[in-house]
Amino acid sequence: MLTPDDFLAALHERGARRIRCVRFRANRSTVWSLTQRGTVLNVHAVFSRADDEILESFATLAREGHAESRRGRSASAAIMSWPPLHDEIARLRKEHSAERRTTGRSSCCGTPEQRSYLRALYDYFNQTRFGGALPSDIPVRLSDRMRSSLGHMRIDEDSDDGRRVAEIALNLDLMLEGNGAERADTLLHEMAHAADYLESGHAGHGPSWKAWARRVGCRPTTLYDRPVRRRRPRNRPLQRVPPLPASLSPRAAPTELDVID
Repeated sequence: MLTPDDFLAALHERGARRIRCVRFRANRSTVWSLTQRGTVLNVHAVFSRADDEILESFATLAREGHAESRRGRSASAAIMSWPPLHDEIARLRKEHSAERRTTGRSSCCGTPEQRSYLRALYDYFNQTRFGGALPSDIPVRLSDRMRSSLGHMRIDEDSDDGRRVAEIALNLDLMLEGNGAERADTLLHEMAHAADYLESGHAGHGPSWKAWARRVGCRPTTLYDRPVRRRRPRNRPLQRVPPLPASLSPRAAPTELDVID
């Protein structure tokens, strides 16, 4: 079993010296991501059992800085097809489904006013960027449990009537003043995941998601290098409701992300 430090040392041995930190994450959907301008590699905890081939694939991704080059795509494909990854994600999703049947839907930490704001922003983007293609009833919530990630789209694994999206969740920190552009970009990013999944069945950051991202005007990448303001301390309550600016109008160009606080 590799520790994060072991994993980092293995990357450095393979020439990926830009990475200064490796973090293991136990989740049901995100396999890997590069954050903090490509210096932090977040990987699924199952990769503590990574073999030499998988370590070399991660080193390639770290050296490339993304999965868009030929080498990056090949490395990403090797990682995504690793059998232990599929088995572990299936196990985690099964456990989560059982827990949700017991405890119910994930709760939103936001105030009623914050929930109304998110719904208004979702509805606006759905009409102006997605042409109304997304269901109007996808739950959109705030989470105060996210640390490095800014948002997620979760599929409904218990659905028996085709593809369904269970929720879109955003990091509560995005409601801080000064995070307007990041808030809009993250919501569009997750809505693009929802559109891609409902259309193609894909839930990752592959070519079909990138096509949606470009179409609706968010960054078509998993690497987010703009500074995001954070709460200090992390558990500080946040009830701020950002204004919905007049620039969010049907006349706005689809690539504009001028959500000003």
